[in-house]
Amino acid sequence: MTDEHSDILRETAELLADCRTASLATVDEHGHPHAVNIQYAHDDQLRLYFVSSEDAAHSRHIAVNPAVALTVYHHDDAQPENLRGLQLQAHAEAITDEADRSREMTLYAARFPFITTDPILGAAVEQQTLYRLTPTWLRLIDNRRGFGWKVEKMLDVQ
Repeated sequence: MTDEHSDILRETAELLADCRTASLATVDEHGHPHAVNIQYAHDDQLRLYFVSSEDAAHSRHIAVNPAVALTVYHHDDAQPENLRGLQLQAHAEAITDEADRSREMTLYAARFPFITTDPILGAAVEQQTLYRLTPTWLRLIDNRRGFGWKVEKMLDVQ
């Protein structure tokens, strides 16, 4: 792995850590697009995790077509030259294995402590399905390096 590749992955992880909300895009069985904001946690492999109802439109779409896209956007309205963003293509899946769910919910709860401190919200989250997004491609955007600066990478799916 080249240093440039490692730097891009490190910068991607830093951007994911700086933000908490992403826009997730799915497609229904008729080819109609759908977008929703999600709150996510991520791991050191750049996989993202979010919770949602199995009945939500995006959850139903993932069950039929696990190919998704998402964006993360870090902006500073006072200094637009500091804009940073991330575009991902990913494979989405519901986590059904209890050991995996427990491990990844620990990661999610560390990112969103209300899950453990607020019993009502914690119980509501526990009733939701936990999803994993495994990125296959990324585009990192960083205007601090020049207007429109970007780099794209295919990622190894593990």
